[in-house]
Amino acid sequence: MQEVADCEFLEKCPMFARFEIESMGSAFITLYCKGPMMDNCARGIIRRSGEIPPDTLLPNGLEL
Repeated sequence: MQEVADCEFLEKCPMFARFEIESMGSAFITLYCKGPMMDNCARGIIRRSGEIPPDTLLPNGLEL
């Protein structure tokens, strides 16, 4: 089984920092930041387009 690399934006992502503190984030980290849904992360999609996502945007596209 091939290991998935962490998201290229992980270190600078304000959501990741928040998730590390809050227990609700572990599922997002497992799926979007370090897992199989990384390419579907709404924050990553916006970052790859050259824009900066709002700090309140969750990886699944919903707002806090």
